[in-house]
Amino acid sequence: MTVLTLIRILGYAGIIPFAIPVWLMIDGFWFGPGLQSAALFGLYAPYIFIAYSAVILSFMSGTLWANVQMTGNLSLVKPAVLMSNFLALSAWFALLLIYIAPIMTIFAVTLLMLGFISLLWAERIVDSGTKVYWRMRLSLTTIVTALHLVVAILMLMEL
Repeated sequence: MTVLTLIRILGYAGIIPFAIPVWLMIDGFWFGPGLQSAALFGLYAPYIFIAYSAVILSFMSGTLWANVQMTGNLSLVKPAVLMSNFLALSAWFALLLIYIAPIMTIFAVTLLMLGFISLLWAERIVDSGTKVYWRMRLSLTTIVTALHLVVAILMLMEL
């Protein structure tokens, strides 16, 4: 198995923990007593979604840091390292927002979604991947962004 094949498998498998809480939220919203009933292992599904999103955004931000060092483009190293740290810290901040108020939970989901879009943009500037990798990254980011939009819309509809 090539490294690219492994990256693809792990990348697309990584969508599953995003999709399960979203499915539970949709089920709770449309067929159950509401979004508040959406739970996985007794934990509120939107919080599971946000926590997983924050972890993955932080992890992917770290890969930006590593990738820019491999490109050899010294003019991009400092901005990319700063961007990767900013994105990781914004993911952590999103986790803190969920404890303030329900409306801040929606903001946390939006912040994380924008983080994934920003990360894709930053990775594109660094341009450290092959065409196959970029198609996969664009596909994964599109799916993740759509799932974040679904969560934000469901939460707005629940207010």
